[in-house]
Amino acid sequence: MTEKDKSLPPFVKTWQQLYVLVIGNLVLIILFFYLFSEYFA
Repeated sequence: MTEKDKSLPPFVKTWQQLYVLVIGNLVLIILFFYLFSEYFA
C-alpha cells in the first residue's frame, strides 16, 4: 500500500471510484431537491 492509498477512505480502492461516488451523490441530492420543490410548488 502506497502513501497515496493510505489517504483514501476504506470503502474505495482508487481515486476514480471516490470521485464517481461523490459526483453520483451530488446528482442524487440535486434530483431529490428538484423533485421535492416540484411536488410542493
